Amino acid sequence: MILGSLSVNSDAVVTHRDSYLLKSLSVVSVRRVFLAPSLLFGTGFTGFGIAFSDLLYQSEIIAILVTAFVAIIAGTQIGQLKLLSRDLRGSDLSGVIWGRYSTLNFIRSQIIQKLSSIEGEEI
Repeated sequence: MILGSLSVNSDAVVTHRDSYLLKSLSVVSVRRVFLAPSLLFGTGFTGFGIAFSDLLYQSEIIAILVTAFVAIIAGTQIGQLKLLSRDLRGSDLSGVIWGRYSTLNFIRSQIIQKLSSIEGEEI
């Protein structure tokens, strides 16, 4: 699942906002930006549930554990694909696509394959 659209052509990466020529891309990265906050939130909620388990109802404990589990799973699954062009270095303009981490990582590998084939043709 990708929020927005993304397609990789033979010479460009087309997003829902911008198009980037493959020759001008300098950085293509995929990050799990919510991983650390979700782990902190999940472990904090779990610790709260354990610390106050004698005062909480069973339904409240279950709700706390489910919330912590969902937060941790969401943090591991949500990813960000960032496209930086060497032409835009030093500016705030960059392409960011949000989606499932594994899907974005697969698209990143496709972009790298296209980049390596373009560089192979130039040599």
